[in-house]
Amino acid sequence: MTGSTVLNVLTAGTVFGSVLQYRQTVAQGKVQQRIAEAEARNRRLEGRVEAVKAKESANEILRRTKRALASNIARGYSSGVIPEVGSSAVFSEQQVLRPAALDVGILEQDAFLAIEQSQRQARNIEYQGQMAARQAKTEALFKLGTDLAQVAMTGVGSGTDKSIAPKIEPAKNVRFG
Repeated sequence: MTGSTVLNVLTAGTVFGSVLQYRQTVAQGKVQQRIAEAEARNRRLEGRVEAVKAKESANEILRRTKRALASNIARGYSSGVIPEVGSSAVFSEQQVLRPAALDVGILEQDAFLAIEQSQRQARNIEYQGQMAARQAKTEALFKLGTDLAQVAMTGVGSGTDKSIAPKIEPAKNVRFG
């Protein structure tokens, strides 16, 4: 085996290794993107869970309100007063319905905000995953290009051992002045 043949084989191995490294780097970027997408799905689910908890709390408040109103109405009838009119109605409205309505409204807002916050966090995580994949691909392309440029600079594959860099020959018969 001649020196140029050995050099050609080594260069082919270098190019093959560079291509494999490119594929591996891109694959790692895609894995990072998939991990980010899974984490984003988890964030969305966490937001939905928080929203469901808030709605369950609101439903519990409504159940208690219903019991309290039923109790007020029963008390009114048992004492011989019409509970839907007059001070009994005002008491029920001020002491039971208004606070319950405020609490339910706050819990509904909490549910909405939990979902919105989780969506925003999920989008941010997905974006980070996309950027990781793009960065890996860019890095891999740069490395592959650098390796191929090095191979091209050695001049391997042209049948000679000469470099493609221009050679500067000394000037002959140059006169100044």
